[in-house]
Amino acid sequence: MARGIGIEQHIGVIKPDELQPGDHIGVKVVAVIGFNKDWAAYMGPSFWTDDVVSRRGDKISEEAAERMFDAPVEAGLSYRR
Repeated sequence: MARGIGIEQHIGVIKPDELQPGDHIGVKVVAVIGFNKDWAAYMGPSFWTDDVVSRRGDKISEEAAERMFDAPVEAGLSYRR
């Protein structure tokens, strides 16, 4: 039976020697629309809620975010710096 790897801090804490056949590593990306006609996208472990990813996740690059989320770009929102 496969076991999930708990990523308690951030995505980068998985050590190569901890990986076992059948392990699962999941990531979630969440887009957050701001209040100043802006937006940003954050990445975190898949077991975190969307809210936790938006608060504690790692912000991804504008280029990567725009490839994943069309609506904020089409709405003319600026990517938060």
